[in-house]
Amino acid sequence: MSIFSTTSEEKRRALRVGAFVAMALALAGLVVFLIGEETRLFQKDVEYRTYFENVEGLSEDSPVWLGGLEVGRVAGLNFPSRPGEKRLEVVLRMSAQHASRVRGDSVARLSSMGVLGDKAVDITIGSPDQKPLDPGAEIPSAGGADMSSLLRSAAQVMDDTLAVSRTLRKSVEELASPQVTEDLAASMKSLRKLLEEVETGDGALHALIYDKQTGDEVKRLMANASRTALRMEKALGHVEGLLNEVENGDGTAHALIYGKDGAKALGELGAAAGQLALLMEDARKNPDGAVHQLVYGNAGNMLSDLGSAAADIKQITSMVAKGEGSLGGILKDPTVYEDLREVVGNVRRNKVLRTLVRFAISNNDNVQYVGRPIEQPKDDESRTGIGGAGESSPDAPKTPLTLPLPPPVPSGSNPH
Repeated sequence: MSIFSTTSEEKRRALRVGAFVAMALALAGLVVFLIGEETRLFQKDVEYRTYFENVEGLSEDSPVWLGGLEVGRVAGLNFPSRPGEKRLEVVLRMSAQHASRVRGDSVARLSSMGVLGDKAVDITIGSPDQKPLDPGAEIPSAGGADMSSLLRSAAQVMDDTLAVSRTLRKSVEELASPQVTEDLAASMKSLRKLLEEVETGDGALHALIYDKQTGDEVKRLMANASRTALRMEKALGHVEGLLNEVENGDGTAHALIYGKDGAKALGELGAAAGQLALLMEDARKNPDGAVHQLVYGNAGNMLSDLGSAAADIKQITSMVAKGEGSLGGILKDPTVYEDLREVVGNVRRNKVLRTLVRFAISNNDNVQYVGRPIEQPKDDESRTGIGGAGESSPDAPKTPLTLPLPPPVPSGSNPH
C-alpha cells in the first residue's frame, strides 16, 4: 500500500517537474525568438555606406528607415580614411528582403525621432526604372530638416520677434511723449475746424458733399470720363488691329517694315528728301528762279499773271467752241474742212509742189539761211559752216546762199 502510494507521489512530482521544464524551455524559446526578431538575428542582412558632414548625434544601433518604415540599424560610424575627406562614414545594415528597393536615385537623410534629439537615417525608395544598388555600395546623402535645425530656426525667429517688440515699444514711448500729444491735439483741432468749414462754408467741398446739383455734375463728369475711357479702349483696339495687320498682312506698310526692299525704299526716300532739300536750298539762293519768286518773292503778281493767262485760255476755248476765228472755223465749219481737203489733194497731185516740199524737208536745217550773207567766223570757231566754203580771206565779200531750183516742168504736162 505504501509502495504504490510512494510511486504515485514520485510520478506526480516528476510530471510537475517535467511540465515546469517544458514550460521554461518554451518560454526560453519564445524569448530567443522575440529577441532574434527584434535584432534580426535570423534574417539575412546587407550593408550600405553613406557619408554626412555632421551626424548630429547619430549613434550605432540607430534605426534605418526606408520610406519611413524601419528596415535596419546603423552598424557603425567611422571617421574618413581618405585624405581631405571631411564627411563621416555611416555603415547601414538592413534586411536583404528590402534591399531591392534601394536603387540608383535613392537618397539618405538624417531625421529626428522626437523632441529629445534621437536620430535616424531615412532612405528614399528608388524609382522602378533605376538599377538596384549592390550590397556595399554608397548611397548619396542629402541634408534633412531635423528637429535641431527647426529649433535653431525657431530661436532665430524668437530673436527677430524680440527685436521687433523692442522697436515697437520704443515707437510707442515716443508717441506717448507730451510733445507728440500736443501735436496730435493741435492736428485734431485743425481737422475739426476743416470739417466745420466744409459743413457750413460755401467752398467746393461743401458743394460737392451737400449740393445736389454739383453731385449730379460730378456724376455726369464721371459718366463722360467712363465713355471717354471706352472710346480710348476701342481706339486702342483699332490701333492694335492696325499694328497686327501691318505685322502679319501683305500691304505696303508690311513690305516697307518687314520686307527685303524696305531698306532700299527707305534709302530712296532719304535720297529723295536730300534732293528736295538741295532743290529748296537752290530755290532760296537763286532769286531769279520761279520757285524763289513763288516762295520768297511777290507771289501776288505771279498768281495774277496765272489768273490772266487762265482767263485768256478760257476766252480762246470759248471762241473755238463757238466757231469763231480760223481754228474755230476748222473745227466747226465743214466747208473749211472740205476746202483744206481739196487744197491738200491738189498739192499731192502737183509735181512742182511735191518737189518743193521734198526739197524743203531735206534742207530743213539750211533753209533758214537762204538769202542771208555769210558771216565771217571768229578766230576760235571753225571756218566751215552752213553756206561757207572752208577758208576765206577777211576781205572776201559776203554773198547770199544760192539754193538749186527744182527742175522745170515739161510744157505738155498738166500741173493739176
